[in-house]
Amino acid sequence: MISFRRRVPALLAGFALAGVSAAAPAAPQQRVPRVAFTWAVEAEDLGQVSLPAGWGGGWVPGPLGTSYRPVPSFGADPTFEVVVRAPQSGHPLYAERFLVQFPADFLLRPFQERALVIGCHSFGVSEKEIFLSTDLPYECAQRGWMLLAPYGLNDSSFANVQSQASLQAIVRILHQFVPFNYRRVYAVGFSMGGLTALSFAMRHLDPRGVRVAAAVVHTATLDMVQEYEGAGPGLRALLANSVHFGAGPELDPFAYERVSPARFLASGLVDPERAPVTNLLHLPIVLHANLADPEAQLVADMAELKSYLLLRGAIVHESMVYDPAAGHSWSTLDLTLALDTIAPASAAGATPPAVELFADRPGRWHHLELRAQTPGAHARLELELAPVAVETVNSFALLATHDLDVLALELQRLGLDVAQPLAFLHAAADGSADQLVLVGYASAPAAVLVDGVLAPFQLEHDPQTAELRVTPTADGHACRVDVTP
Repeated sequence: MISFRRRVPALLAGFALAGVSAAAPAAPQQRVPRVAFTWAVEAEDLGQVSLPAGWGGGWVPGPLGTSYRPVPSFGADPTFEVVVRAPQSGHPLYAERFLVQFPADFLLRPFQERALVIGCHSFGVSEKEIFLSTDLPYECAQRGWMLLAPYGLNDSSFANVQSQASLQAIVRILHQFVPFNYRRVYAVGFSMGGLTALSFAMRHLDPRGVRVAAAVVHTATLDMVQEYEGAGPGLRALLANSVHFGAGPELDPFAYERVSPARFLASGLVDPERAPVTNLLHLPIVLHANLADPEAQLVADMAELKSYLLLRGAIVHESMVYDPAAGHSWSTLDLTLALDTIAPASAAGATPPAVELFADRPGRWHHLELRAQTPGAHARLELELAPVAVETVNSFALLATHDLDVLALELQRLGLDVAQPLAFLHAAADGSADQLVLVGYASAPAAVLVDGVLAPFQLEHDPQTAELRVTPTADGHACRVDVTP
């Protein structure tokens, strides 16, 4: 490990030159942080993030509620510690902290080469683990990639919604000042960090936002309800507090299920009705575990997850080893091979031709916008473009919908032509009506037929938004809809 000996790169000097003063914390911070940075593991690294006390210790005030300072590097690439105050941290009250490493000439490289790796730490440690216990700093430096190690608001986040909102916020801040190729964002995590990597990827599929192009998942926690039920009183109390999930799963199961890649049945198999990881069938994933890991439940869950994904056509790269001496640690994962495996992956803008979606909240998912859904449940659907059951390629099938109230489809971005006749199949699995908003119709179509009969409803067309609103049936029964422009 060598000391940082170069000037702060201009791209981060821009933080100081932006003319934005550091904001006061939104909530009092009780602990006073140490002045000098050290790579030694200290108690001050854990718990709630402390804000810098003044501007000693090399801290520089930056824009958007940030403070940053250079820290000793693990190689030639400059490394910085950054603290982001609330609410810019993505949380209304709590600050976030992260470490970032990147080549000094990062902005001189072709844009398509500027990849970002998000390294997610395990339970009970800080973001320093990514530098102290993994080869990610070396591997990213060799590839000319940027490495981000987020803290997650605390050392025991277990991918809760608050920590994921914070991760999204700091990635956006980082992109603003150190632009990277947003289509080459890779997530790597171990144990609790593997949960963070996989959960963030499955919950962030907006083509206009931060998406993960590929993930490396090492012996991850996959089922947070299972984790809670197997925990002792101390961990249960921690998970149920307001900083984590707000209650136990007996009172609010959805708080845990919405971030869990999968729930497991008593048989040990993935419950397909509660498996949001299905969102990632299109995304390359490296699944790694040490078969001699003492966390036997996690290993069994990883093996079942692999089988579940492969049976559904996912792009899974298996990496299993047997190393009794290593136990539950980062060291069994060959990061060189793992990063080489995911390096070609890119989060392209197009929606995959077939999508199975679990959406835990309204928002954009691929080129779909979920505008309303049943609260406290995953909205679910299956979307297929140009299904074989329809004779025209200008078509789609939206089937097996659950808890979905209003869904907008961006037809042009889905590769559909509103100037041509459009056909689609629709069926709700829960017996309820779905309102579909077809985006792209600047003028009202000439006719809409449901199962060959003129639609019994009055068309709702908004020329200002170019939206056609259609509720195919009152009870969601299977039907075909034809739209004539």
